[in-house]
Amino acid sequence: MKVLIGGDVVPTESNFKYFFSNDFFRELDPNFQERWENVDIKLFNLECPIGKREELNPIKKSGPNLIAPEMCINGLKSLNPNLICLANNHILDYGVEGLNNTLNLLKDNRISTTGIIENINSELEAEYFTNGDVKIGIYNLCETEFCNATDNHSGTNPYKGIETYHNIRKIKENCDFLIIVYHGGKEFYRFPSPELKNRCENFIDFGADFVTCQHSHCIGSEEKYHGGTILYGQGNFIFDRRDDEFWNSGLLVELDVDKRGYSVEYVLLEKSNGLFKISSNNSILNDFYERSNNIRNNEFVSKEYDKFSDKLIDEYIEKLEYHNIFDKVFHRIFKKYPKRKYNESFYLTILNTVRCEAHREVFIRGLERKVR
Repeated sequence: MKVLIGGDVVPTESNFKYFFSNDFFRELDPNFQERWENVDIKLFNLECPIGKREELNPIKKSGPNLIAPEMCINGLKSLNPNLICLANNHILDYGVEGLNNTLNLLKDNRISTTGIIENINSELEAEYFTNGDVKIGIYNLCETEFCNATDNHSGTNPYKGIETYHNIRKIKENCDFLIIVYHGGKEFYRFPSPELKNRCENFIDFGADFVTCQHSHCIGSEEKYHGGTILYGQGNFIFDRRDDEFWNSGLLVELDVDKRGYSVEYVLLEKSNGLFKISSNNSILNDFYERSNNIRNNEFVSKEYDKFSDKLIDEYIEKLEYHNIFDKVFHRIFKKYPKRKYNESFYLTILNTVRCEAHREVFIRGLERKVR
């Protein structure tokens, strides 16, 4: 059975006209079309709700609130995915109402979804696909951010430590091959952090066969571990938010699975006119394989992450200082307002820093190195 996995998808101003069209698929690279149509299962991550911005209320969070117009359902439908993953840090950006609107639109267009649970105590069942004598399971989860399900409302399926590992073990008992689509890791970092590496290796040890980490918006590196494969950073599929070395390329993952085993092929995509095309840029792939070779050494992983956290910790602290300084200036200018120590944005930033696994690891690692 052949499976094709795309990375993050968010319609943007540069490609709305394509997403609005029922012929969107024809705008894509012919080489991509041929590959996309000749597999058994195709899926990707939709990293925003779909709805009318003017009728929905954005949630309070740290970071941007993303949303795509309802007409974009035409383009999503034309891609004819077997499954869309929704466990990410933006799908609840316009509240439960925005999430439900998205789920209803996708359901009305006969597009299956995964990654959403009714409340934090619910267990997400994997999606299963059978072809002949091979049964594949797909399990979607994400880091802890503002879009997770809570006691009071539905939302994304979060990573929950040992509970997640035991769930993976149960899912693997029901299938031959288990794929985990994990929305996590640090943006714009091409290597795994020590904690992410440990987490994904545990996914494999508890039953997963292939793990892809999305969210980082860049092509990362690959690890072969205990018979499984981990991709730390798949890059974008269709998400034209920036124009730099990270956002301009991504990978399609093609898995060929049978009873004897599996193979993995990475198909390079490069941005073109707000969309993408299949590329044969050997320098990008050579860098990917060089990074993959380097992360076999845990000491290398640790040292690279030390360099990364050394750089980022100052940015984290500057952001927090900015919120505090802004509030003090605001009070001096508008003295009639009661003085507050910090504003709401400050607390949201702090919350995301200490709650999200990737941000917390950077913050703690950076602070530890400051006091050594």
